[in-house]
Amino acid sequence: MIALHQILQCPLCKIDINKNLECSKCGEKYVLMNDVYVLLNQKLSDKEWKWNQSLFSNDKMEKMVKEYRSYFNDETKTAQEIWWSEMNKYINNFQGIVGDIATGLGSMFEKLLKTETDFFPIATDVDPNVLGWTSKQMKEKYKKEFISVATDTKHFAFKDNTFDYLTSLAGLNNIPNIMAVLAELYRVLKYGGELVVMHSFVEEKSNSYKMAKEYNVERALVREFLISDLSQVGFKRVKANIISSAIWAENPMDGLPIAGDLQYFAIIEAEK
Repeated sequence: MIALHQILQCPLCKIDINKNLECSKCGEKYVLMNDVYVLLNQKLSDKEWKWNQSLFSNDKMEKMVKEYRSYFNDETKTAQEIWWSEMNKYINNFQGIVGDIATGLGSMFEKLLKTETDFFPIATDVDPNVLGWTSKQMKEKYKKEFISVATDTKHFAFKDNTFDYLTSLAGLNNIPNIMAVLAELYRVLKYGGELVVMHSFVEEKSNSYKMAKEYNVERALVREFLISDLSQVGFKRVKANIISSAIWAENPMDGLPIAGDLQYFAIIEAEK
């Protein structure tokens, strides 16, 4: 097991925390809650999106996911199967410390726990409640050791040069001020470490792009823009490999993309 105080830091001060999860500069005391290390600062992250806690039961979650997927057309289902098949090849080559960004209900994190490859996974999400629920489900199903840290990716509570790999399932798709997130991901990766995320794009002239621009999330949804932004914060050998594509069907549970737009399923690779 990793010594947490050796990789965590106060998100406000960017200073070490001790074994009692207390910042050595400002004295802020962080907590362990429901098996989740909660390193969130209200001044920085009080407006971030949170899950509806009333959904946190196996039956409700299963029903919600099933309903969401019921809106997928066959073209999208096939495209996503190809996408996941390709991503599994990357996961089987991960090593060291692997961080999952925006773990949510754990679709990506479950893949990390299923593999027999020897690496140490860390689940992260800005909402400690969903992270606690997901962690509980994963510990009941898998033997692989892991830890869960509630942290805001714009103010990541990890020290510089912590991770060998960072991954995510669509964790970068709907974040305003994406440059702040990319800079933090670059900071916490070790030199030579890699960002390898599943990501989707739309075309710049699409209706989805127009809507995304209204919410200041358009930079991550266009391939050329995201490649440029990753390079700008320092990443090298940036690739955005389009794996498959499909026309998105009407889905009342998802605001983006807009029905009828072509969605490209990609795997982003970038090295520090």
